[in-house]
Amino acid sequence: MWLKAQPTELQWFLDAAATYWEKHLPPQDHPETILVEAFHQDVRVTLRNLVFANAIRRIRPARLVVLTGVEQDWHRTLWSGFDVSLVERFSNAFGAGDVIDVYDLLERRRKDRTVPLPLAGRSLPVVDPLDEETLTRYADATYCRLAKVPRLPADHTTRADYRRRRELGAGLSALYETLFRTGTVAALVTSHVDYDQWGLQVESARRAGVPVIHTQQTGCLKAYGLFPEHDSGTGTFRAELTRQIGAVFEERIWPRRLELHSAAELIAWRAKVNLGRPSWWRGGVTAAVDLSNPAERDRLRSHVAARFGFDPARPVIAVFNHAVSDALGTNKELFPSLADWFAETAGYAARRTDAQWLFLDHPSQALYDSTGFFASVAQEHRRHRHVAFHPSAKLSKNALWSLVDLGVTVRGSVSNELPAYGIPVIQAGHSEWSSCGVSTVVESADEYWDSLDASIEAAKRGELTVTDEQVRRARLWLWLYRSGGDLVTPLVPQWDVWPATHLLKSMGAAFRHIESDADPLYPAVERMWRNREPMLTRTDLGAPPPAPSFSLTARMPSTMDTDPALPTGTR
Repeated sequence: MWLKAQPTELQWFLDAAATYWEKHLPPQDHPETILVEAFHQDVRVTLRNLVFANAIRRIRPARLVVLTGVEQDWHRTLWSGFDVSLVERFSNAFGAGDVIDVYDLLERRRKDRTVPLPLAGRSLPVVDPLDEETLTRYADATYCRLAKVPRLPADHTTRADYRRRRELGAGLSALYETLFRTGTVAALVTSHVDYDQWGLQVESARRAGVPVIHTQQTGCLKAYGLFPEHDSGTGTFRAELTRQIGAVFEERIWPRRLELHSAAELIAWRAKVNLGRPSWWRGGVTAAVDLSNPAERDRLRSHVAARFGFDPARPVIAVFNHAVSDALGTNKELFPSLADWFAETAGYAARRTDAQWLFLDHPSQALYDSTGFFASVAQEHRRHRHVAFHPSAKLSKNALWSLVDLGVTVRGSVSNELPAYGIPVIQAGHSEWSSCGVSTVVESADEYWDSLDASIEAAKRGELTVTDEQVRRARLWLWLYRSGGDLVTPLVPQWDVWPATHLLKSMGAAFRHIESDADPLYPAVERMWRNREPMLTRTDLGAPPPAPSFSLTARMPSTMDTDPALPTGTR
C-alpha cells in the first residue's frame, strides 16, 4: 500500500507537515519550477524526493510540481495499492503548487490530441517526444521489467502489449519534453532513473541542461546528483555517475585512508554482522557472519563443501545471478543481457572442470522473472557434478563466505562487500562503485574470460587475486556508502522505520519540534547544490576530519584486520 494509516493519524501528520513547510519555504509565486517524481507506491520513496526538493527550494525559490499517476501494467505487476488522491494530499502538505496525474492526462490525450498540459494556471501545448532510438530503448527495458522476462520475445514488435508500451513511452516523453522546454525547470528530483516513466524524464532533463537528483531507497537520506556542467553526455545517467563517484573516491576518500581508518573498520564490522543496509539481499539470522579466524573458516568450509559434493581443497567460484529483467542496458555491460551473461558463464563453468562452481539465484527472483530462467539454466547443467545451482536465501553468509574463493557478478553489491573481507570479485560490467578500485572490472567479453582463466589458475595455486589495496578500498567504499554519504536528518526517518503508523508519528514529531537551524539537511544539500557534487554527504569531504576523541578500533569487536574471517593472499 502507498500509505496505510488511520485517517486521524494521517491528518495529524499532514497538518504538522503543512505547518512546517509553510514557515520554512519561500512563496510559490516564482517563475522557476522543481519537478518531483511520485510514481512509486512506497511513501518512503516519495518522502525522500519531496524533502530533498524542498531543501533546494530554500536556496533556490521555485514552484514545486509533482508528477504522479499509475499505469495499469505497473499497477498489476507492482503497484497494487497505489492511491493517486493520497499522493496529492501528501504532496500538498509539502507545499506542492501542482500535482499532475500524467497517466490521466495521457488517457485524455488519447481521446483528444489537443488536450494541453496544465502548469501553474497555464495550458501548455504538448510538443513532440524524443527520438525513436531513445524511445525504443526505454520501451524494451520497461517491457522486460513489467513482463518479468530476461529478454525480449522474438516477436515482440508484433505484440499488442509491446506496441502499447511504445505508445505510452512516446506519450510520456512528449509531456516531459513539454515541461523541460519551458526553460523554467531548475531541477528534477527522482527516485529512479530507469524505465519509461522515470528514465525518459531524466533523458529530457539532461538534454535541457537541468540538474538531476537521484534519491536512494536506503539509510536516511542518500542522493546522487548529475549536474549539466559535469555531464559528458557520452553515457547513460548511471555511467556518468560511475565516472564521477570514482573521481570523488580517488580525489577525496582514498588520500584520507589513514584518517578514515577507524571509521572504515567500524563500518566493516557493522556490515559483517549486517547492521543496516546494503546486504538487503540476505536478511534475517542468515545475514551475519561470525567467523573470526582461518581455522574456523576451514572447519566450516569442509562441512559446506560436503553439502554440494565439492572438494574443500579445490577452488570454489560463486556466480551471483541478477534480477534478470531489472534496468537492462542502464550502465556498461559486456553481454547483450544479464541472462546472456549468466547462461554463457554457466556454459564456461561446465567446461572448466578444474574448478567448482556455485550458481546462486537472486533473493527476489520471482519478482523479476516469470520464465523460470534460473531453473532452466540449472536443468541444462544438471549432469555436471562440479557445478551446483542453489537458492541464495537458503545459504547462510557463514556458509557462503567459508566456501567462496572468487565471486563473479555484473553489478551486484557483492562486488564491494566480498572484497572488504578478502574475497576477490570479477565484474562483467559497471556499478556505481566500479571506478573505485574495489574489484576486477573487465571492459570486454574477451577480457572477462581471460580474467576467469587467470583467477582459476591462481586459486588452484592457493592464491587469492584480491590485493590489500582492494580490501582497503572496499572498506572505504562501505564507509562512504553507509556513513559518509548517508545524511541523518529528523525529517527523513531511517528506512526501517515502518509500518506507516510509526513513520507518520516520527515525522510528525520532527515537523512539530525540530528547528530548521539545527537540521543538518539544509547545509548538506546547499553544499551539494552549490559545489555541484555528485553525491550528498554528511560533511565536507574536502575538509580535514576532526581528531577522534577516542579510538573506535579499540572499542569494537575485532574485524578482519586483527582476527580475519578469511585470510588475504592465500586460500
